[in-house]
Order: sequence, then structure tokens, then C-alpha cells
Amino acid sequence: MYKLKSMTFTLEELKDTIEAISPVQCDFFKENCIVVLEKSSHASGCQLALQGDKTENIQLDWSSVVNTAGYQESKKIVEHGAEALSFFLAKNYTEYTVVEEAEIGTGFDYWLGYTAEHTKYNPKNFMLARLEISGIFKETPQNTLDKRVKEKKEQTNPTDSSMLPAYISVVEFSTPKAYFGKK
Repeated sequence: MYKLKSMTFTLEELKDTIEAISPVQCDFFKENCIVVLEKSSHASGCQLALQGDKTENIQLDWSSVVNTAGYQESKKIVEHGAEALSFFLAKNYTEYTVVEEAEIGTGFDYWLGYTAEHTKYNPKNFMLARLEISGIFKETPQNTLDKRVKEKKEQTNPTDSSMLPAYISVVEFSTPKAYFGKK
């Protein structure tokens, strides 16, 4: 029987992990993630069940206490919370990191590439992959992780002519679980 490996994401480290996104914006994504996890009755140390290109459990740790008055709209906190976890997933499960937000209408959310310190980094060609992100507060029979992954894969079709790989990240917070994989 295959034993699941385990790693840890410490949410406060997001701002130190993603260089292209400001520390303030990373903290905003982190706070959204904490709020949606706590609204889903999870505490620091909970396990995120990852599926997709890899199957393993990821421990989610945080110590921040978030004032939730500014985080009441479920759709927004789920979206931004999924961005936080997806940034960690991209950094840990691809050779890339988030380098820039994509424009609306491209069919994906973020560009992935190498950091300036990477030996393959090219400042004239640093957008090397696409990342599409989605979040689900609580899975329902009409809105499943698998259905959302299929939708997000199709959503990236208009930019397939770029020949750049597309990664799909869908986070479901009530379990919590996530799919992360290359299209």
C-alpha cells in the first residue's frame, strides 16, 4: 500500500515565498485563507489532501489571528484563499513560481516562471507557464472538485496556442482538499 508523504505550508511564510507579489498582497491572500479555513471549522495543523499530479497530505499551519470584519463575502475569501494555497502548490510542485497576474480574458489567472536567481531565468522571456486557480467553499453534488477541474482545464483552451504548459489548481475548503496538476 502506498503511504502518503506529508509536508507543511506555514501560511505566514507566503510573503517570503512569492517574490513577484508584494508582501502586503501576500498577507491579504494569507488572511483570506485563514478566514475561510476557520469558517470551515479547521484549525492550524489541519491536513490538506492533495490530488492531481501528486497525492499527499499537506499540513497547513498558521498563528495569525485575523479580524474577520473585512472578510464577510464568502465568494471573495474563497477565491483569495485558494490563491494563497495555489501559490504554495505552484512553488512546491513545479519548477516555477508566480511571476505576474494575468489579464482577465486570458483564461488563466497567473503567469509562472523562474525567479531572477534561477540559472534558466531570462528577463526577456520570464512567462513560461499558465496557472488557473479556483476555490470551492463546500463541495456539493452540483459543484464537485472533479467538475471544477474539468471546467478550469477547458477555460485555458483559448491560450493553448502559446504552447506553454497550463497548471490547474482547485481548492475545496470544507474538507480541505485540493487538485493541482498540469493540463
